[in-house]
Formats: sequence, structure tokens, C-alpha cells
Amino acid sequence: MTTDLGACEWFVWDLRRSNLIDRGQLDQIIGEFLARHPGAEPPALAEYLVQQGILTEFQAERLLQGKTQGFVLGPFTLMDALGSGSMGTVYKAQNKTDNLWYAVKVLPRRSMWNVRIARRKVRAFEQAQHPSVVPFIDVGTSGGMHYLAWPFVDGTPLDKLVEQNGPLPAAQVALIGLQAAEGLDLVHQQQLIHGLLKPSNLMLGGDGHVKILDFGIGCLLAETEGESLVDTMSTANSVNSGLDCASPESIMDPNNLTAVGDQYSLGCVMYFLLAGRYPFPDGTAVEKMMAHQHKQPASLKGLAPDTPDELVAVVEKLMEKDPANRYASCADLIAALRPLTSGTAPTRHRVTQRVATVRPGAPAAPRPTSPSNQGQPRKAADKPPAQPQRPAPAQPAPVRPSPVVAEPEPVGYDAEADETPARPKIGTLALVLIAILAGTLAWVATTFLR
Repeated sequence: MTTDLGACEWFVWDLRRSNLIDRGQLDQIIGEFLARHPGAEPPALAEYLVQQGILTEFQAERLLQGKTQGFVLGPFTLMDALGSGSMGTVYKAQNKTDNLWYAVKVLPRRSMWNVRIARRKVRAFEQAQHPSVVPFIDVGTSGGMHYLAWPFVDGTPLDKLVEQNGPLPAAQVALIGLQAAEGLDLVHQQQLIHGLLKPSNLMLGGDGHVKILDFGIGCLLAETEGESLVDTMSTANSVNSGLDCASPESIMDPNNLTAVGDQYSLGCVMYFLLAGRYPFPDGTAVEKMMAHQHKQPASLKGLAPDTPDELVAVVEKLMEKDPANRYASCADLIAALRPLTSGTAPTRHRVTQRVATVRPGAPAAPRPTSPSNQGQPRKAADKPPAQPQRPAPAQPAPVRPSPVVAEPEPVGYDAEADETPARPKIGTLALVLIAILAGTLAWVATTFLR
């Protein structure tokens, strides 16, 4: 490049390091811009690149902050930030191989795993295709960061739906429970457990069909062949974030993920949808853990008096403390819920939030090669073709979530090391028992030593 870059020099060099734009194309675009605006500052150049569809607003903002790494993870180019949680930050990304849209979760750099084992979990999901299941389809390591990928779909998480509209009608809750149970029944047959069901991990599409998100995270938290796939701190964070719907047995041992444990969590989700509150909404983490093990929640009939007795009985059976007293399988749960949804059609609603998940086969617009149309497709280009065997979510107007600015910068790491040895983790059960003991002692002290 022979053009005098002026004040934009550092920004142009950061653009080159980001690998977002082909070097030859970048030099041509920058040369044309600076020829017309010789004294331009980096923000003006960034705005121009966004207007031309070369960069997304998210990419431009991060580059202006001096962050050049982590935009490209394996085949995925990160286009936008969707949110962050206990296990990492989620981004909307486009796959350079198939031009489809994906939700990519970047895990904390401290997480260590054996990628070979994780990919074996991915292959298991190929046998568990269901409209309610958003499959875990890829896992990898790039630039010192680990990532997981799912297809991307639009919808509203159930916690946001209740926050916006209050408790849901009993018929709708029964239908949501039935759809979720059908998806769980299929994956349980493949020996796949979710392990982290909660309202924020269930999304209602514009067509009224529920989607189960974050499949695969629970698999990584569990012990597999004596090896830890995710470190102890990530496990503890995930368990803590899911305490409102955690089964008693998983609280005692977060690695003890079972099909009947998913039943308990689904019961807590249905309780939340009917009552507008969690079964044990108050107290510290230790108090919630003890409540799930020993206490009964407030009467669902008292909180939601219009709920049919039959649906109340289903929720109560799902939330039995003893796993042996729950349903033998989700097939039995389906049989119990189906009569309660007779004649109930999925409730269509306006999608209010774009959330990370993906419908397999939903095509993204081809990545353009000219400056006039390159970048992230918008609006109609995001709409997938109709699928004959599964309902197609209604497409809302694109809503750009607030960018998440916390992203780990990669450090030196062998990105090709597919056999990374797992790091031993402290016994999670021991940590949980210590926490429970400390809470119990505190309660005794405050109760009897006044």
C-alpha cells in the first residue's frame, strides 16, 4: 500500500491482523477512501466500512477498541455479540464453509478439555434430530480459545417471555412441556443428557414451538471416561447459575447428570411458567441447594389457581425429591401431558429478542466478494427456506443486542493440539458439601446463639 495512511495507520494495521478482509481488497478500499478523505480519522473509516457492508458494527467497535484477535475461530467469523453467561460469551457467526449462521459460544481461556472426547459428543447428536432440539454441532480450539457451535434461530427465551407477559396460560405451559419432553425423550435414547435445563435455555420461536438451547454444555461438565472436559471453576459457575432448576442429585454431585434429573429441571421450568416465580426464589445459594433437597415449594395451586389439577400433578411428580418417584422416562411424561394439550395449537407471538440457537439447514446469504455488498446479510437474507418436516420460525425484524465487550484475548497456544490433556479438577462434591456445611453452621449460629 503506497497511500499515506495518516491517522488511520494503526487502524488499518489492526484490520490486517484481524483477518476479516482479504489483504488485496483491503488495500484497494482504504486507498479509495483516503483519496477522497485524506485527513480522515479511524472512526470515520470504520463508519465507512460499516456503511459499505465490509464490517459489522460489532466488528468495527471492537477494532476501534484495539482488539484484533478472536474474530475468526476455525471456520466461523464472529459477526455480532449476543450475550454472555456462566460458561462464556455467545456470538452470532457465519461459517465460511457453508455460509450458514451459527451461535458460537467462546469459553473462558482457563477451560481445559480433551477435544477428541468433546467431538465424540458432537457425533452423538447426529442421531438425535428433533424440531425441539438445537443440536450441538461443532467444537474446536483456535488462537488459544475454545468454542462450541450450534445452529442459529430467532426466538424469545422463556424467562424473558414471563418477564414481559407474566405467568403463561396452563394450556400453553402444557404444550411447551410436551414439546420439550418429546425432544428430551429422543436425546435420552441416545444417552445424551442436557443437565442445565432452565427457562433461559428454552426458547419459544415465532411459530410457537419450543427450542431447547445449550445442548452439549451439560455433556462437557460431566466426567467422561475419567477425564474432565471443563475445569472446576466453569462447572461451579454453571451449577450456581442453574440452581433455581437444579435437581437434588445434581446439586450433590454436578457430574451426576441423568435423564430423571432433566425431568426435575423441566418440572421447575413449568412451575416457573405457571407461577411466574421459581420454586425456591429466595435465599443464598446454599439455602437454595438445601431447599431443593429437603423442602416443598409453595403450592402451585395457590399461586396459579386456574391450573388444572392434572397439570399440577404432572409438575409435582416431575419435582419429586426421590428420582425413583418421577416418571420412568420422558415417554411416560409425554403420555401424561398429551391429553392436557388436546386441541391446543401453538401460540404464535412476536419475537422480541434474537437469541443464540440455529436451525440446521438455515442458509445465510453467500458471503459477498465486492465492497458494495460484502459483510453481514440483513433482513430477508437471514430468512431460511421452508422445511417440510419441521415448523419454520417466523422471522422478526432484526434487533441488534447490546454488544458484549468482555472477550478474552488469546494467548500463545497450540491451536492444532487436538489431544489436549485434561487438567484434574478438585472434587466438586467436596466443594458443594463444604458450602452446605458452612451454610448450616451459619444458620445454627444465627438461630440458637442469639
